[in-house]
Amino acid sequence: MDTVLADAAARGRRPTLTAVERRLGIAHATFYRHYSDLIAGYFQPRIPRSAASADDGQADADEPAARAVRRLRQENIELRRTVEIYSEMIRQLATENDALRQPSVVVRSLPVRGDV
Repeated sequence: MDTVLADAAARGRRPTLTAVERRLGIAHATFYRHYSDLIAGYFQPRIPRSAASADDGQADADEPAARAVRRLRQENIELRRTVEIYSEMIRQLATENDALRQPSVVVRSLPVRGDV
């Protein structure tokens, strides 16, 4: 964890748990399951707060949140449209399936060739 913290500080980036997991070769779920105390007690307190986020205050924090809400609402609208399209397709397929399973009244016996 110290190596990841040092690398992130040297590059001016925020350290991530994903980087720790990759360096250790541990799966994400396994890392959380077995090392949650290290995450909460050791790693998270050592993540430096950026000066920009502390100075800018809540206004800048609300802007990304508002963008995320708009994006999620748009995705929700698109997903609802997709669900409507697929539900109509399923309805049509069910209707066709039902029609194909019904005995047909249109089909009739044809005369044998010699009986005409």
